[in-house]
Amino acid sequence: MTFESKENTTIITCKDSDIIGRPFRDEIKRKYKSFSSHNIVVDLSLIKPVLSKHIKDFIELAGHHKNLNNKSFVIVTGPISLKRLPEGLTVVPTLHEALDTVEIEEIERDLGI
Repeated sequence: MTFESKENTTIITCKDSDIIGRPFRDEIKRKYKSFSSHNIVVDLSLIKPVLSKHIKDFIELAGHHKNLNNKSFVIVTGPISLKRLPEGLTVVPTLHEALDTVEIEEIERDLGI
């Protein structure tokens, strides 16, 4: 797992060798304080296949981050079936789309939308 900060966004990338699921989520939670004031992008696109259970592990953390810190929390999965995604999470297929989503949400917050 790698953590990369760019301006006000932290990108957390899951590597092929990482154990996906709760151990991955728990590691993010342990380090959360160091980037809690940033927008967060969790890139799971290197994991094949990304399952809905992997994404569901982030529901609580994403909700907490959005509500308490008023920041974006976006998950990158690569191609995935939309009908399998849980409500309340922002999930996109590419890192580029994740960064665009963060930018749009920042503009919306600035405008009070």
